[in-house]
Amino acid sequence: MSTCKTSTLTKKLNIFFILFIIILAKASVKAYTYPYPSTMSNSLPIIRAIYGTVRRKNIPTRMFYSSRKERNEIEKKEGKNSKELDWEHYEFSTSPKNDKRFNKADYASGNEKFDEAEEAKQDKIVAKELDDKNNAFMNLSPDLVAAATEVLQPYINEDRLERVRSVLSQRTKRCKFLFENPNNPSNVWACLRTIDSFGVQDVDLVIESGMYQGKQALSTKRGMRTAMGSAQWLSLKNHGSTAEAIREIKDVQGYKIYASDLNPNSKDVRDIDWDCGKICVVMGNEDRGISNEMRNLADETFTLPMCGFAESFNLSVATSITLAHMSAKSQHGEGPLRSGDLTEHEFNCLYLKGLLHSLPQRRTGPALLRQNNIVLPEVFNFL
Repeated sequence: MSTCKTSTLTKKLNIFFILFIIILAKASVKAYTYPYPSTMSNSLPIIRAIYGTVRRKNIPTRMFYSSRKERNEIEKKEGKNSKELDWEHYEFSTSPKNDKRFNKADYASGNEKFDEAEEAKQDKIVAKELDDKNNAFMNLSPDLVAAATEVLQPYINEDRLERVRSVLSQRTKRCKFLFENPNNPSNVWACLRTIDSFGVQDVDLVIESGMYQGKQALSTKRGMRTAMGSAQWLSLKNHGSTAEAIREIKDVQGYKIYASDLNPNSKDVRDIDWDCGKICVVMGNEDRGISNEMRNLADETFTLPMCGFAESFNLSVATSITLAHMSAKSQHGEGPLRSGDLTEHEFNCLYLKGLLHSLPQRRTGPALLRQNNIVLPEVFNFL
């Protein structure tokens, strides 16, 4: 009899132990699962939509590390590249000019010659791709945007949804920035993130192939494209020349051109009228500054006061100081940074874009939409 009771007790203990292991396993999966969507029950349809069959090993994961050094060591052992561009958690390079996130080894070696005509052709291709990205969302009908948003929202946790809504509610199109032939992709990337942080939605760039010379010209040009293509939260536009950019921004869109410039006739940034309508702030090349053409076309040129021996600020620093000054001048519904001036359709389109970027994988969103008989235009396959 005692043997029978012992056997029964052992079976119960084994069952309890197995259940305990299962609970621990589920808790472990939840702890390391990508935080959007927030629950396993919500994430399973996503995995089915992508892979057809749910397999634990295919669930996207995000590891947590005790230090940056530990993360780099683990990812190095696993053969992963820890030096990827991450808009929300960017780590600045200790060697910006040789930052391999922008300057890949296959063309940074200097063995490939700079072909100005070919690069000009590539510039046009990149410009069209940027236009396609911007227009892809804005050309969607309001009904399609609303339907797609309704499908995707349940798969993203509420904290993330509130974050996207909060950011977009503070966006402004009353001012924009224009960078004229910058030569350091890492600097431009830092500028774009700063601009995003102050709520500016639109950024334009002038990239003229003829203005890039020397051994690093090819590396710089292609690194610039990487920086522009990775800025997924901003609306970017590339122009082939200064004249083309000013013609569109000033004559068509109606912005006044305020250019940062060290010439003796420039006004102190504190003396500029920042509340005169739509303003486009121009930042020039890190070495040469703005071009004479830009100087002649600008409505105003301004300078940032300095008290030390340095002749000028770094491009990203100058951008940050300018934005901080603009922010200080923007209070009580006045000034250049007026939060919340997106149209309803612009807000909804950018909100949908934010939802798609918040899902674990790029193809997750379209897959979920197809399951609900919502098909996005073909251009979305290349975004």
